[in-house]
Parts: sequence; C-alpha cells; structure tokens
Amino acid sequence: MDRVDRLLALVAELRAASPEPLDPAVLAARLAVSERTVRRDLELLTHGGLPVRAVKGRGYALPAPAAREPLSEVGSLMGPVRDTLAEAVRARRVVRLAYTDQAGARSFRDVEAHGLVTAPYGEYLVGWCRMRDGPRMFRLDRIGAAFLSGRGAEVRDLDELLAALRVPVARPAGGAGPRGPAGAARARAWTLDRLEFVRSRLREAAAEVRGGGAGAAALRGVLGHLAEWTRWQAAAVRSAATGEEPVLEGRPPPFPAAFGREMPYDARERMIQDAMALRSLGDLARDLQQVLEGVAHWAAGCDDALWEAELPDPRPYGPPGPPRPLADLLAGWRGPLAHIEWHLDRLTDEPPLPPAGDEEEVWVVDRCPLQA
Repeated sequence: MDRVDRLLALVAELRAASPEPLDPAVLAARLAVSERTVRRDLELLTHGGLPVRAVKGRGYALPAPAAREPLSEVGSLMGPVRDTLAEAVRARRVVRLAYTDQAGARSFRDVEAHGLVTAPYGEYLVGWCRMRDGPRMFRLDRIGAAFLSGRGAEVRDLDELLAALRVPVARPAGGAGPRGPAGAARARAWTLDRLEFVRSRLREAAAEVRGGGAGAAALRGVLGHLAEWTRWQAAAVRSAATGEEPVLEGRPPPFPAAFGREMPYDARERMIQDAMALRSLGDLARDLQQVLEGVAHWAAGCDDALWEAELPDPRPYGPPGPPRPLADLLAGWRGPLAHIEWHLDRLTDEPPLPPAGDEEEVWVVDRCPLQA
C-alpha cells in the first residue's frame, strides 16, 4: 500500500469509528504497518488540517460530523442552485426546476432527484421527470432556479435510470468500457431499455427545434450523419452475430458508386452529408427511428445464445476490435447508441470557426469518435 492509499485508509478507519477513538496499535494492525508509521501519518494529517484529537489512554478520534440543518423550502430559493439539488438528492425529494433547453425554451418541471453526475462536458441532475414521465438528465448550467418541495421522490427501479446515467465519457483507446448485465434475459432487457431511452431523446431533440427554431440546422446535420452510420453499425453488429449478409434498416439514400469503396472518413462523411441534404429534418428523424426500431425488433427476437456469446466488434476502419457481448456491441461504449448520445450531448457545444471559402460547414460531425 503506498502512502496516499495508507492515508486514505487511515482516515476511513477514523471516520468509521467516529466519535469513538481508536488505539494506534489497532490502527497499525488494520493497516499492516508499525505504530510509529501510524503516529507519523496522524501527525501529517493533523498538520494538514484534519481535526484529529488525541484521547488520553484511548487513542485518536475524529469529531462526529456536525448535524446539518435541513434546507427549508424558502431557503432552497435563496442559495446556490446546486445546493438545492444536492439536498433534494440527499433527502429523496421532488424538486421543481426552471429549465431552459438548448433551443432557448423555458419550462417548469417537477423532477424526482436521484443523483448529480459530473462529466467532462458539464454537470447533470439525474432524475425522473414527471412532465415527461421518464428518466432525464438536466444540465446544471441550464437550471435557472430550483425549489425544494415537500414531496418525497418515489422509489425507482435502478435499471430504468441506468440509461440516464450514461453520460459520454472519454475513454483511452482500447480501454475496457461499460459492460451490459450477464444473462440473456437481463442483457436483452437492458439493451431494449437503452434503445427506448435513446429513441425518446431523439424525439425530444426533434420536438425542441420543430418549426425551424434555434439548433435546427445543427440537428439536421447530426441526424443525417447518425442515420447512415447507425444503419451501418447496426447491420455490422447483426452480421457479426449471425454470420449472414448485412441487413440495412431504414431508408438509405441513393449514393454514388464510389460510396461502396474504401475511402477516408472525411470523404465518406461528405458523401453522406450531400446525399442527406435533400431530406427534411423530419425525414431524417424518421429514418433514424426506423433504423432503431429495426434493431429493437431484431434484438427482442434473437436467440439467447447470442446474448451470452462473445462476438467480434466490427469497426468502420481497420480490423475488428476485441470480442464483446452483444449487449455491449449494441448499447455499450463505442456502440451505435453511445454514438447517438455522444452527438446529442455535443449539440450544446460551441462550434469552431467556420471553414474558409464556400465549403459547407459540418462541424457537428467532424469530431465523431468513429474516426478513432
């Protein structure tokens, strides 16, 4: 055990016993070090500001944490929004939010607060939205005000909220990503839940920009990209699982003959954007929904053996990745559902400078993880 881990373990032991003291000999035995090392570590922690006190003849102790005053309903409107949300999560309460979506529309929602999640792209409240009657994530910087109600949050099945917790997180190349649950029945149910959640996010994103509102152009470019690449990813996973020829779901647009040849990512993406430019936002959304509906229909009916096997991981460029379970290939990291959520989350990012000349801007897809 290195020194940092030893200090953490020492504090953990003191906190667990607080406010009762622990004898240095007991601490030394638990940490498998000498009493001298324990005393030296305690001195270091004390000098660093940890309120460790020596109890004569009994050892060392941390004071009991001060009782926290519960946040009142009026008080929830006075302090920082995050403090109100943290109290709602701690006390399992319903919180009423003034929330502004990416299109600039404000709504007032009652949310059962279940957790706060910090991701590279922002901090989120995770909960059950009573207006949408489903699990949702709310970016904290879009919450203008929060009111802590006196109503308790219902007990929710954890599996129903797992999809909402899947914030895209950058992972090292080749690193192990999240895995779906073991067992055919649970893996299938988890994947179908993830599919339905992603489909609901797509419906919500399209509804927010209906009528040409702010963000419509960016969403249109993203949906064109996602419809074609999700079509390919879903077909490739299905082919890897069954050994059959790929089945392309939805309504692929007509592409030039060169589209079937090997080419760099940028060239293929340009062809996709050109082919999709003739379609409306609604058409693109329906195409992608049809692709996901086809995936859900196949996943619901495929053999249990496929859910329990390790299957080749098809990649758009280069050789297949290490074998993974079917649930991970469809709904885990690097799968088509994570790809969709990656782009939906980045619709709130600031775009880079537009390209020079008359070249059409496609910044919303030019950082896609499929290039990796």
